[in-house]
Amino acid sequence: MEEMKDRGKAPGRRNIDERLIVERKVEGRISSVFGRMRGLSIFLGLLVVAAVLSVSTQHFFTLYNIIQIFRLSSFVGIMALGAVFVLSQGDVDISMASIYSVVGVLAAVLIQGGVPVGLAVLIGFLFGVLCGFTNIFLSLLFNMPVLIITLGTSSIFRGLGLIISKGSSIYEFPKESIFFQFFGGDIGRIPFSIFAYLFITFILYIVYRHARFGIHVRAIGGNRRIARAMGIKLNRTRIFVLMLNGALAAIAALLNFAYIRSAAPNIGRGLEFMVIASAIIGGTSLTGGSGSVWGALIGALLIGVIRNGMVLMGIEVYWSPVVTGLVIIAAVAVDYLSRRKKNV
Repeated sequence: MEEMKDRGKAPGRRNIDERLIVERKVEGRISSVFGRMRGLSIFLGLLVVAAVLSVSTQHFFTLYNIIQIFRLSSFVGIMALGAVFVLSQGDVDISMASIYSVVGVLAAVLIQGGVPVGLAVLIGFLFGVLCGFTNIFLSLLFNMPVLIITLGTSSIFRGLGLIISKGSSIYEFPKESIFFQFFGGDIGRIPFSIFAYLFITFILYIVYRHARFGIHVRAIGGNRRIARAMGIKLNRTRIFVLMLNGALAAIAALLNFAYIRSAAPNIGRGLEFMVIASAIIGGTSLTGGSGSVWGALIGALLIGVIRNGMVLMGIEVYWSPVVTGLVIIAAVAVDYLSRRKKNV
């Protein structure tokens, strides 16, 4: 049957499809080379910043401080992994911080209401996945960009968190629960969230770089017409990516909830910009088609190191959004200049 289908195709159309596929492979190899160069430069930049802070303040290069940087970066970094997939397929989702907030609040309220901890956590996770599905469902239904849809859903999710929690922070949970002891505890002196972050990063790196799903994501972001010609199911892939993004935001929220053992509807406000910045700094393009999972990890660490350094140097916390904004502008500028050089 396959041979009959191939024979039924017009030779010209088949040649065009084959040529487009070859062109996409060549573009992918070029992007990979540029990505590795950029990834190396970002890693060197991280080392330089760390070295400067080590000299500037005596408290930076201590085991406790390094662990805290990794721990705080892990929550942003897990969401940044989702941003790599979303941006790579040519979409932008700014609702992940609101999902992060509402998932933690939902799980906390359910636990205080008498729901078993394990079931409450599972419901919170599934709700995060549902939020991601809602974003892409509305985007496809109204044929609107994900960015526009998430401008609205971000406010809705944040509002749901306020409604569920009645605007109050939630404390006092069963300390003997395995969820809080294990997922919110340490292995040795290292928080569990760091191990989870590294494990998720490794798995998603394999999926992004070597699995068919990751190849399809990059192809869609590179050129949707070519992706469709290759037989890739665009809508199905985009649905899975946005659901993955919601799932990762939920995982980050639940890990943070397990660690701090409290939840608040205003947690994570403005975190979406740090998430997107981490992905862009790590080498993921805003225009789609390419990205770096390990780069997002380094990007999250770089932002974490800078913010930590500001605190240790006595710089007022109000400057943090300014610095984050400057980092985003610099990352976008680097992405634009590198792509323009590649296309010359």
